[in-house]
Formats: sequence, structure tokens, C-alpha cells
Amino acid sequence: MLIASLLAATLFTATTPLPKEIQEKIAGHSWKEDAPVALDDLAYLRISYWNMENEESLGEMIVHKTIADKVLGAFQELFEARFPIERMELVEAYDTNDDLSMEANNSSAFCFRPNVTYPHLISLHGYGLAIDINPRINPYHNWEKKIVAPSSSVEFLDRTRSDVPGMIQQDDVCYRAFTSRGFEWGGDWTERRVDYQHFQIQLDAIKQ
Repeated sequence: MLIASLLAATLFTATTPLPKEIQEKIAGHSWKEDAPVALDDLAYLRISYWNMENEESLGEMIVHKTIADKVLGAFQELFEARFPIERMELVEAYDTNDDLSMEANNSSAFCFRPNVTYPHLISLHGYGLAIDINPRINPYHNWEKKIVAPSSSVEFLDRTRSDVPGMIQQDDVCYRAFTSRGFEWGGDWTERRVDYQHFQIQLDAIKQ
């Protein structure tokens, strides 16, 4: 499958199965033999975006192949609105360490790892069904356990700020781009925690 943007200066593509070099890059790192999805279930995305310097950039991301069209559509909407994104790299660029990726404000998706709030469960990131956007300025906050992730993001718990490019607010262009395509926003959660960086689609999406 190959989906390409009609805009000549931009790129929005999804390739599945994953290119051989990408399979080799993630095997044993963000993907492992006991992952709940096979390598053939994943799609490799190339996505144009505007960085914090208002420069056009090209990022990469891996998601479950069933949601690739939705993800590309959402990011194309963000591109057209010039919504700023700091960077978009695979978590392998950060030794597959989610904390390091978040500290770098890196937007990413697939990574086979436990759920942060419920460690006995696999995160939806482990299925390629969740996306984190500008995580340092859109942190995870578990008030029950007194956790802010990344840990340097306490100042961004103030969601009334209007001076932070790339901060996600309810009903802004980023929120609408994803929720209109069936994604749930972690910023809407009220039980134990909020996750302002996080958009997800439930497992039912890959069982249909």
C-alpha cells in the first residue's frame, strides 16, 4: 500500500509491509518477538510537518496499518494549519527509551512497552494504535501517584497558557484532527491521570 499526498511540496506516505531496513532497525528494539502485533501488521509513515522554527520538515512514524490512512489525514490537516511539531523520529533514535524521547519533545507512535498507568497491560503504543505529540509540552500527569512525565514538564501542567507553540488544547486544530477520525484524547481523561500528548484508538479497530 502506498498513499501519497497530492501536494507536490509535501509528503504523506504509508508503506506496508515495513521496508526491510526499517524492520531491521526496530527488531529487538521497539518491536520484539513477543509483541502483540507482527511486523507485517505495521505501516511506515513519512510525514511533512512544520517545526518550531516554522520550517517544513520530514518526519517518520510507525503505526498499525489499519489506522495509517486516519493518521496521515490528521497530520496533513495539521500541516495545512501549520500546527508546530518539534520533531518526529522513531524511538530508536533515543535508544528505544520513551523518557528520553519525551524529554526531546519527540512525537512518536509504535513502541512495544507496558501501559504507564496500568503496567500489567500492554500500552496501545505496543499495538501501533497510539500517538504522542509534542510530549514535553503536553505531559502525562498522574495525580494519584504524583507523576509527571516527562519529569521536566511540570510548568506545562498549566493548560491556560497561550504562549506555548504546539500545546494541545481541547477543540483546537490538533484535537479536532484526531478526534474527528475516531481517536480519543488523553487530555479528556478524568480518572487518576491525564495525558495531554496522547491520542489513541481502541483495540477493536484491529479486530474488525
